[in-house]
Amino acid sequence: DTGCTAHMTPIRTWFRTYAPHRVPIELADATVIYSAGIGSVEFVPRVNGKECSSVVFHDVLHVPDLSVNLFSVFHI
Repeated sequence: DTGCTAHMTPIRTWFRTYAPHRVPIELADATVIYSAGIGSVEFVPRVNGKECSSVVFHDVLHVPDLSVNLFSVFHI
């Protein structure tokens, strides 16, 4: 998401590190939801069905009310 201010996921089990962290997040429709935590998430991409080297994203927000993962192009 080009307007996303941070990487975000609703999936708590993906976090390698985690700390409680509550911040308001305004969605595109002006709805405000809140993060529950922040931490690091390891991602293992697949190319043509083969796993590649893992990538760790830091300062990812855990946002349980999201229905999808959001990737911030500003934080890569």
